[in-house]
Amino acid sequence: MSFNSFYQLVFITVLFSGCASLSPAKNQNLHSKSNNAEAKQEHICKDKTSNECNDMGVEFELADDFKSAEICYEEACKSDLAVACSNLGSLYQKFNDDKNDAEVLNLFLKSCRLNSKYGCYNAGNSYRLGTETGHNFVRAIKLYEKACIDLKHSKSCTNLGGMHQFSLGVEGGSRDVARKYYKMGCELGDEVGCKNFSLLEDKF
Repeated sequence: MSFNSFYQLVFITVLFSGCASLSPAKNQNLHSKSNNAEAKQEHICKDKTSNECNDMGVEFELADDFKSAEICYEEACKSDLAVACSNLGSLYQKFNDDKNDAEVLNLFLKSCRLNSKYGCYNAGNSYRLGTETGHNFVRAIKLYEKACIDLKHSKSCTNLGGMHQFSLGVEGGSRDVARKYYKMGCELGDEVGCKNFSLLEDKF
């Protein structure tokens, strides 16, 4: 049975579930700087809206310019743009060893409080996988519920189905409840949700 365990990088207008590089560069990390990074820091998001600044950050990250991406996400997150806070947490989680686990999780939680389904999903994954927190399945359930039920995030619905199927964070796992959430994930467009729903249907 599959769980979705990756973090989501988000344009305002287009979703990306991976971080495929447009301009590959080996052995780069968040400390890597382009030649004009210091100059960029002063004007990179000047006169840009928070949405535009976030989208620039995504473009920089996809081009492996992680320092510029960090600057953009930080600026947009300071303005309480929810997806930018989630993107910044994901960037730190993947590329910055200097950021401690609590800082990464706090960015995801801030994003979730600002009603980003991606922030709730990423925070839920952190608690489920124990990557930033140690395992806390009860917290993961609550975050997936907000992302799935309130914010209609497909992968959160699928993961919520898995939590119920395998009794993670709930007492006495229910296949019927798992099927309900897998179906929701499928109807919202998650292929893993469709597959898991089909597998449970076949067993009836």
